[in-house]
Amino acid sequence: MKQSAGLNTASKLVVSFGDYNLKTRLASKLVSAYGRWLAGFRTFELRSGGRREGFEIEALGGGRAVLASKSLLSPVSFNKYGVNLAALEDTALRSLESAEAGKILLFDELGPMAMLSEKVSGRAVDLLFSDRRCLVFCRKGAAVFDEAFSKMSDTVIIELEPGNWAEAVAAAQSWLDRLVEGMEKI
Repeated sequence: MKQSAGLNTASKLVVSFGDYNLKTRLASKLVSAYGRWLAGFRTFELRSGGRREGFEIEALGGGRAVLASKSLLSPVSFNKYGVNLAALEDTALRSLESAEAGKILLFDELGPMAMLSEKVSGRAVDLLFSDRRCLVFCRKGAAVFDEAFSKMSDTVIIELEPGNWAEAVAAAQSWLDRLVEGMEKI
């Protein structure tokens, strides 16, 4: 993937992943270390008996809801999951809207389910093309997102794969360290 700006200058970092468990590990590591400077939302798998049954969404700082489930009856669906747009908008959108100025916005993850809501997708586009600093996790292979992110200026894309775990962690931490250093001087 194209890196359209360097880690030392970019205000947007996109982590492209194929392995959900690696994404969860990296997001957890970054939130644990940098949570004070982050605002936004996380997503988690709902599992039962070793099988994925759906997803939950959680605002950093509190508030968790079922985002999608095989057992959820909804007029909106994605693959085999009924999608709870109210939970998406109440949790993700509220967390982004209430983020203090200066905080780094975390989108974990920005993908097809988030795009089912016009409110969430519209606000995500606004924020991604603003001067706000954003850390975005996006599933690799989602052509619409891959293409859009590769064309964004002021953006670095790193690919998270089993073979480059240490390099991806170091790159994300370096990017966050630079931003946090600037925030601590204020």
